[in-house]
Amino acid sequence: FGTSPSGIGFPLLKTETLGTVLMMEVGALMVGKIKNHEQRNCRVCRGTEKGMFEFGGSTVILMTEPGKVQPDEDLIRNTEAGYETLVKLGEQVGRKIKV
Repeated sequence: FGTSPSGIGFPLLKTETLGTVLMMEVGALMVGKIKNHEQRNCRVCRGTEKGMFEFGGSTVILMTEPGKVQPDEDLIRNTEAGYETLVKLGEQVGRKIKV
């Protein structure tokens, strides 16, 4: 876990193919709290629950190392037009850049 300037922890996922990935949950309107299952130095597989939002809307911020991931075209297009993109659990948001 890393720590933000406000002291709030956020997970840094160390991956074999993408390097370090930041996955930060953001509580939006009516979110009571964000509950993460704190597990240090564990192996994480796609789809494994790492925590939950309690009541309300929310979003997740993913940040990867430069040059590791190409975001999907719809995300780029919608962002440039000032629109949000609805992304559901398990849906692809980008591809690993082949070196």
